[in-house]
Amino acid sequence: MPKRIIVAGAIETHPLCGGGNTWAFLQYVLGFRRLGFETYYVEQLARADCIDSDWSRTTLACSANARHFRSLIERFGLSGYASLLASDGSGHIGLSYAEVEALSRETELLVNISGRLSFEKILRNVRRRMYLDMDPGFTQIWQEQYGVNMNLPGHDLYVTVGLNLGAADCPLPTCGLHWEKSLPPVVLQEWRTIRPAGKNYSTVADWRGVAAVEWRGKWYGQKADEFRKIIDLPSRVSVPLELCLFIHPEEPDRLELECHGWLLASPEINAATADTYHDYIIGSRGEFTAVKHGYAQGRTGWFSDRSACYLAAGRPVIMQDTGISAHLPTGSGLLTFSDTADAVEAVNKVETAYARHAAAAASFTREFLDSDRVLSRLLRLAGI
Repeated sequence: MPKRIIVAGAIETHPLCGGGNTWAFLQYVLGFRRLGFETYYVEQLARADCIDSDWSRTTLACSANARHFRSLIERFGLSGYASLLASDGSGHIGLSYAEVEALSRETELLVNISGRLSFEKILRNVRRRMYLDMDPGFTQIWQEQYGVNMNLPGHDLYVTVGLNLGAADCPLPTCGLHWEKSLPPVVLQEWRTIRPAGKNYSTVADWRGVAAVEWRGKWYGQKADEFRKIIDLPSRVSVPLELCLFIHPEEPDRLELECHGWLLASPEINAATADTYHDYIIGSRGEFTAVKHGYAQGRTGWFSDRSACYLAAGRPVIMQDTGISAHLPTGSGLLTFSDTADAVEAVNKVETAYARHAAAAASFTREFLDSDRVLSRLLRLAGI
């Protein structure tokens, strides 16, 4: 009988335009399944996060969250293997709390992504508990500086996608924990394509995100801060740069971006579901992206699950350096930049030998991001 794993995540915190958020968690579920584990997805949803199609608060039963979750279960064959649980016990979609609690008694590993699951009995029942941090630096600052309960205690293993967290050149806290490092997994069969690359370099981004945070007198901000530093880039390169951008219609930066030549695509269309997000990435020429100011300034070594998807599709990635170049080979398929001049050079380098960089992107994915490799390593670290 196959061993059982529960993946706990936060897909339904973004039921509208959340295709990328969906894939961030789905890769783990599908990846563990590929390895032969009986894999369940469980999500704990606060009442405040239940919204309707107009972004207004509602009940779980009437919510866009519930509709999206049912659709997701059907689309990826997760019927009987997924549960969306109201935090206050007011309802569920898919498996009930009692069913999940019963399953947890014979579960080898619970992968608690960003500590989203806090039901104590379920956590206590499983044999091993892994905390998987997807927001390195911010997670630790929220806990240490602001006293936000990030649900850190009680896990057997702590893992982060911040490859440089805890290093000498990363000034951010670790909460006194030893963080194992891991790249985000990609289920390769979901992203391989024979479709030709598109014309535009693109990315999917949230312009503002959450508020900036402070640590030891320095502030760590969001993606908008970094894109503003390279705002004139489109006029300095020969290929179109496109942002599938979550940005308020009345945000002044929106007009500023358009005036400088950035193309703006609709997340309501291109990130509406896991499938439209998938097609948007496949249809791009590659990814060009700045990162959150906190990731770059804090040198966290953050690596994007979104960039992993571009690479898996054979689309080169040009991303602002977060400290990853100290841990991964860059310069072919995956390139980094620190300022506008670096970014121009990277774009020109890829365009001069696009086919070679596209092949290198796919090769990088096979070597470093293949879910079979990434998740097998996490299982070894967890003693499974």
